[in-house]
Amino acid sequence: MGKTIVHRKDFLDALHRMRLLDDTFFHSCFEGRPDCMELLLRIILNKPSLVVMKMHTQQEIPNLYGREVRFDVFACDTDGSEYNIEVQRSDEGAAPQRARFHASMLDTMRIEKGVKWKDFPPTKVIFLTENDVFSAGAPMYHIERTVRELGGRRFDDASEIIYVNASYQSDTEFGWLMHDFRCMNPEEMHYKVLAERARFFKTHESGVNTMCKIMEEIKEKGAVEATRNIICNFLASKKLSYEEIAAGTNTTVEEVARIAKENGLAY
Repeated sequence: MGKTIVHRKDFLDALHRMRLLDDTFFHSCFEGRPDCMELLLRIILNKPSLVVMKMHTQQEIPNLYGREVRFDVFACDTDGSEYNIEVQRSDEGAAPQRARFHASMLDTMRIEKGVKWKDFPPTKVIFLTENDVFSAGAPMYHIERTVRELGGRRFDDASEIIYVNASYQSDTEFGWLMHDFRCMNPEEMHYKVLAERARFFKTHESGVNTMCKIMEEIKEKGAVEATRNIICNFLASKKLSYEEIAAGTNTTVEEVARIAKENGLAY
């Protein structure tokens, strides 16, 4: 019983420190809440009348030929524009190549066979980053394709990548929004809809229980992945038998054999 109490206290301490910049907390607060997404998109895009028609958090996009992707949030508005919003605390996670990949997968997910080129929907990939990844002090950075030989004229393929600098501070709607994404205390947030969602998951019993359950699942998944990596390292060295690896990692010989086969490390 003592271990369980300490375990939950660790989760509660972590929950107290969480901000909307933490993807787990972001997913929870925004799931099923188009009003939160409308607030975010209206301010970032300067479109006060934007209406979100559909949205999903943590949507997995399969890829038969290569790497799969999980969108933090997919949304589309009543004008037909489609959005992938990603919250990134690490600069590495906001690499240009990743933005390129997400933009391509956004098209792959939504474009059906037979759709005419001119009917492709406008798309925007939005990376909301904890740091100013371009180090230029701007609140946002808009990336669009241009034609070099035409003096930088825009190549209008209706796609755009936007990097949102969450470290930017100003006494404006955008500055208040970024403050709320960095804020741990719901009572100090500017926007009521975000404060209410953060308060629910940080102080209400059902919200706190939900977050603790999510963190427990993440921890268990991480432990499983760590064990898998250790097994792969043992298999790669070929110094131990499957039985010895199973005993050393508290798993079964069958599981070791399965991991060996899946990773081309069988012997």
